[in-house]
Amino acid sequence: MKSTIELKQLKALAECKADYKDLNKYVADLKRLKHEIEQKSYFEDLLKVYKALSDKNRLLIFEMLLEKGEMCICEFSIALGKSQPTISHHIQKLEAANLIEGIKSGKFIHYRIKKESAAQIIHQLSQLNISN
Repeated sequence: MKSTIELKQLKALAECKADYKDLNKYVADLKRLKHEIEQKSYFEDLLKVYKALSDKNRLLIFEMLLEKGEMCICEFSIALGKSQPTISHHIQKLEAANLIEGIKSGKFIHYRIKKESAAQIIHQLSQLNISN
């Protein structure tokens, strides 16, 4: 039995697509499309990227690296007014999304954008089918 929410969704869809002859087929097509998108090889990686960049501090770190090339945690800490452990947390999320990498330099680690990852993201975004 369909829930109240599902029935409301179907009612709204029927109003929206009043000219559509087979609403059940249309619903099946929508669910198939969602499944196909989720099965694309890059979907999970792209999801990690979007999640990593959805935080203001992480996006700021990423943008700062785009501008400066390389930076260490102490620089981010000063620029963002955050503690080093907080910056480290954000750095870990960006590394887990394969967006940045750390290069050891003496007792410091300098971070930079992984160019191949950035290029892959740009390629995936360029594949979007955007129509006016």
